Amino acid sequence: MKIKAIKSYPVRVGQGSQLVVKVEADNDLYGYGASGLSTRELAVVGAIQHFTPFLVGKDPRAIGGLWQEMYRSQYFEGGRVLTAAISALDIALYDLKGKMLGVPVYELLGGKQRDYVDCFASLRFTTLDDLLEKAQVLVDHAWKVLRLAPAEFEASESPNQFEPRDSIALLAEWMIQLRQTVGKAITIGLDYHHRLSVPETVSFIQRMPVGTLDFIEEPIRDESPGAYQALRNM
Repeated sequence: MKIKAIKSYPVRVGQGSQLVVKVEADNDLYGYGASGLSTRELAVVGAIQHFTPFLVGKDPRAIGGLWQEMYRSQYFEGGRVLTAAISALDIALYDLKGKMLGVPVYELLGGKQRDYVDCFASLRFTTLDDLLEKAQVLVDHAWKVLRLAPAEFEASESPNQFEPRDSIALLAEWMIQLRQTVGKAITIGLDYHHRLSVPETVSFIQRMPVGTLDFIEEPIRDESPGAYQALRNM
């Protein structure tokens, strides 16, 4: 079995974008993968085009070896775009191999370890009413974990301008009202999409009563692991 073709499909999914990658073999089997580098899908398409001449004609079952060659055989290793492309191709190769063997992919990764996986519901909102109404709908449908994606600045007079201090003051109050609305049993997390600094994150957390927020996701940028350690120590 050899890789015959690799195709990329930048698509819209809900309110976001995604890149689906298809690896086709010469026996009519195929596998699908996806890149997680949202909003930069075309850059990943370019990287996949660079990898394609190397991959076509190779045995798709040699997943580990192909990964190592894709990562190590280029002068500039790593980086978000290149690793996103490798990741999408890697997933597609596992999907293809699972179909060839007639087993789900988890059987290739050590077998099933649980019968279910807890999930959260993502909730994007721009106003307090928007937040409370959508949260109540999710709770009524038995969701136990809410992961919030705030976009409150889009409803302001300057939708393209984000002011951290204004956001901190506003969202801290909204989180308190949300907790009062959904009760204590619901897990509430908020993804700040790396818009804050370490001191701003601490300020945001300290503005809310204990038990208001269960987790905060990606409040600061990831270039400095030491910054996250400093935040944890606070």
